[in-house]
Amino acid sequence: MTTAPPYARPGHVYVIPCSGKKLDRAAPARELYTGSYFHACWRAADALAEDGDRILVLSARHGLVSLDDVLEPYDTRFGDREEVSDLLLDAQARRLGIQHAREVTVLAGSDYVQAARKVWPYAKAPLTGLAIGRQLQRLNELSSKAATVAAHPVESLAERGPLYDVPADYGQRERPFTVAVAGPGRSMGEKPSLYVAAAYSSAQAWAKVLGWYMVEHETPDAYVVAGESFEGEPQPGDRYFWTDLRSEFARQEALDDLADQAAEVVECFQAETLGMTSDGDVLPDRQDEYGKARARAQEAAWPLVQQMADNDGR
Repeated sequence: MTTAPPYARPGHVYVIPCSGKKLDRAAPARELYTGSYFHACWRAADALAEDGDRILVLSARHGLVSLDDVLEPYDTRFGDREEVSDLLLDAQARRLGIQHAREVTVLAGSDYVQAARKVWPYAKAPLTGLAIGRQLQRLNELSSKAATVAAHPVESLAERGPLYDVPADYGQRERPFTVAVAGPGRSMGEKPSLYVAAAYSSAQAWAKVLGWYMVEHETPDAYVVAGESFEGEPQPGDRYFWTDLRSEFARQEALDDLADQAAEVVECFQAETLGMTSDGDVLPDRQDEYGKARARAQEAAWPLVQQMADNDGR
């Protein structure tokens, strides 16, 4: 995922979808679209938007329009021959002065996200990968959170809450999670990398994968892309590539367990030979006893060494 260029215009652009349900006459977009999903997306965008921000409707026929633009009824969906072209969307964004908007959030389904990212490859998509019921729930959560922030103004964006709005889940069993991580390559158009990990919650999965990514790539410049992370494994054809970290974490856990067992062997040996040495040398009258204790420790440690060698291969 790419980031906005440094000369980007300040202000946040919120893109919401048009609606299949419409009035049967010309009307401003805010009135023309009558679908409940459109209104849910509009409410969330309106709650999140601040002074200087823009809310635009992405119409499959007309492209980027304001809520006040008067439109005739139409029956065009993304995928139809009459759908808006990428060139028109790009031209509209330039005309509106938002081609290089610093922040863009698409509160809509995947077809709208795909179209918007032709103009803004770095656009956020908090509804991606969610079923329609969960999308509506997420929109309500965004509206409620924005209303709470508005009621309790703060001095800076950083004080609004945690960096990640991790999905709430209450599962009590370990299960797979797909976690999307955007690294330094996002500035050059690199898409987020997908990883699968087993965890008991979204928060645990995000933390495990992000920590692994930062260590493996030796960089703190990475973050979880919430809109592309979800419970379960990617479906066939979702992305060209994803990495299964479950075996890697299992290997690390096995090595950690072996290290704990090795530490117990050392502690047992030290306790057993306490008082048998002086300044690092074994006392003359305790050498036989010390040698037997060391032989027992070596016998106990050898299976651990073998298991560690087996688990160290990747």
